[in-house]
Amino acid sequence: MKISSTSLKRLVVIIFWLLVWELAAFLVGSEIIIVSPRATFARLFELGQTVTFWQSIFTSMHRIMYGFLLALISGIIIAMAAAKFKIFHMLISPAINVMNAIPFASFVIIAIFVVRDDLAVFVPFVMVLPIIYHNTYKGIVSTDTKLLEMAEVFKIPYWKKIVYIYLKTVAPFILSAAQTGIGFAWKSGIAAELIGQVRGTIGGNLHVARIHLETDALFAWTITIVLLSYAFERLFSLVFRRASRWQSK
Repeated sequence: MKISSTSLKRLVVIIFWLLVWELAAFLVGSEIIIVSPRATFARLFELGQTVTFWQSIFTSMHRIMYGFLLALISGIIIAMAAAKFKIFHMLISPAINVMNAIPFASFVIIAIFVVRDDLAVFVPFVMVLPIIYHNTYKGIVSTDTKLLEMAEVFKIPYWKKIVYIYLKTVAPFILSAAQTGIGFAWKSGIAAELIGQVRGTIGGNLHVARIHLETDALFAWTITIVLLSYAFERLFSLVFRRASRWQSK
């Protein structure tokens, strides 16, 4: 079985940073501040054998991804409406800008009083929506006007304009926004669970680990978050690219 040069480079990078992590843990010499990779992965393996671990992952995962997908769909629809109707763009822009400007901590604290159990849905939705909206709107307004004029001349149906003209232009903008948005969704969703101390979630377990000074558990949960975020980002990119290839045929 051959290992590609790209995979080999990635492996070298991972080993390098694991060695840096190991050295940092050795120099600090306190497991309360930083634990070694060995201790972290041992704790992760231990957690992985419990039902609570997988239940927490599933609970956080489906809430965060639900909030993300709501933001993705809503952002695209709102951007399409804003590009089509200028008055709607003028009306919606202040609301989107306010959502984008509100400090995360302040927003979570306010949201706790309204949707405590669904923080991991609501917070990612609000954090990701402006990203999707701005990128999609930028993609739509940057569509080649000559192609649109040609479509009008040949009386091409509106749905074909969307599929063969708009989608080709806007797709890279949406993909870029979605890749950024997934990371934001996971960070904001887990942080919201942590601040809101939502039980039975990844954020809730991070809070428990912090209270009991279980740094190895804290690091183990953090690695889990990173892996989940990366996996969903790659999955979304794969699905989106395959859909783009199918659309281009």
